[in-house]
Amino acid sequence: MGKTVGEGSGLRQPVPPKAAELLIGFLIPPTCREYVLGDLHERFTSLRQYIDDALVTVPCVIFSRIRRVTDPRVFVAEALALYLSFLAAAWKLGGMPFLRQQWSSLRLAIPTVLALGALMLGDAYVSTGERSPVKAILEAGLGVGFAFLLELVLSAANGESILPRWIMVSGCIMGIPLVAASRMIFPPDVNRPRGAT
Repeated sequence: MGKTVGEGSGLRQPVPPKAAELLIGFLIPPTCREYVLGDLHERFTSLRQYIDDALVTVPCVIFSRIRRVTDPRVFVAEALALYLSFLAAAWKLGGMPFLRQQWSSLRLAIPTVLALGALMLGDAYVSTGERSPVKAILEAGLGVGFAFLLELVLSAANGESILPRWIMVSGCIMGIPLVAASRMIFPPDVNRPRGAT
């Protein structure tokens, strides 16, 4: 049970434990953290209720934040850049025999989707504003790197659904500058109407 704070008439209102607030606060995007933690704090009645409330609220806040910061133009440009990077690597290193294999298009799409997911999630946690070339390259590298690491994990589980290692490496190397370029060409539009939180 959480601690209580005395109010003017001697009634004590329960408050969530600091450790729970810190953990949940870490999961909430920084731009929304203060408001969401305040709402969760006001509704606190027990630790169980607080955790249940956070399990419902935090994913909704993250999804809402992703909707607010994802620019459709950049999303499509990044998706094309990534898929074409892996396709070009497969064409160059695997040739037509690889591209004619069953599910080869899906195998090329998996790292693309993983990298796009990482990029959108990263954008949700980073404040919007001017995007320098260095920041765009770092963001692209982290997104593509995340896809590469997940592909390695997937290779241990099911080696047939992932790309061969050299195609994956080459696609990542080509994808990073293309994603960074699309982020620099289409800077964040602060005047674009955003979805509600």
